[in-house]
Amino acid sequence: MDGTKNIVVIRPAKKDDMVAVSALIQELADFEKMPNGPKINAKVLQQDGFESTPPAFKCLVAEYPNREQNAIVGYALYFPTYSTWEGRAMMLEDLYVASSERRRGIGAKLFNSVAKEATGSGCSRLEFHVLEWNNARAFYEGKGAVNLTSAERWCYYRLTGDALENAANCE
Repeated sequence: MDGTKNIVVIRPAKKDDMVAVSALIQELADFEKMPNGPKINAKVLQQDGFESTPPAFKCLVAEYPNREQNAIVGYALYFPTYSTWEGRAMMLEDLYVASSERRRGIGAKLFNSVAKEATGSGCSRLEFHVLEWNNARAFYEGKGAVNLTSAERWCYYRLTGDALENAANCE
């Protein structure tokens, strides 16, 4: 077997990669036991990430460049945020590696690449959410991540649908 077929490369995503990323987003939703969660598709990802100015997000992909099929096996989707206390920050929305490719260090490479992007952009912190039952929590905590729910008692909220519309229409 050619050893170069097993060397993963982390690179910035291209517009055409969003088809594979969309499929991995669905795989992530299935893993998180929310198969009906994703409401967008590859076309929306292409528009929001590659056709809007500024792009709504950045994305890195993990790829085996010398494989013929299933070359993209993971992704990290992230975007800049801002802290009124610390300035520039980065939000890691998703980090996912296909189940068949786990335990090979690909997730660590993706995570470290986003961290490098954050520090290179002058960010003071990298933020992300992990489901309570997800074993990946141990990986992140091993990297030094702090669970803000436990440590600082922060609660994470979301406003969607009618509640969002109602708030938007109040004066």
